[in-house]
Amino acid sequence: MSVAVHGDPASCSQVGGSLRRLASQLRAAGSRVQDTQAELVDEWSGRVSRTVGRGTTTVVEATTAAAAELDRTGALLQDHATDLAESLQEVRALEERAHAAGLSVHDGRVIPRWGVSGLADHDALAAREARRSELQSELDRVVLQLGRRRTRLTAALEAATALLADHSSLLRG
Repeated sequence: MSVAVHGDPASCSQVGGSLRRLASQLRAAGSRVQDTQAELVDEWSGRVSRTVGRGTTTVVEATTAAAAELDRTGALLQDHATDLAESLQEVRALEERAHAAGLSVHDGRVIPRWGVSGLADHDALAAREARRSELQSELDRVVLQLGRRRTRLTAALEAATALLADHSSLLRG
């Protein structure tokens, strides 16, 4: 396999699934906190009760937002795993077609395979060059498309990190 497309779809999917399970657990914990607070409101009054109530509201809001962000991020990672698997499959198929045409894929480039290729036949050489150019364009498209998807995923993960950090700071304050 060439080094044109990097990544492990299974790991991306597994991390995405883990984040989504964590989001579900966080939602459940937030609901339990909210239910417990609701029970205490009826039995407990005064200034301390209101302070605890505001703190509980802050915790529940942060928990809800964090759970939503974790779920969204997990879904993005699982989608990326699918995109990555498709890209890897496209590159494998392209490598097979290149091999059948007397070419190989190496470091993201479609090149002639090593060895003697026969007598100088200008028509055959022109046909092989045309095929090489066609396969190179297809490989470039796959790599570019996956690169764009990775860039969008990276931006989304950075935004999620910032949002979760903000909620974490709010809870510590």
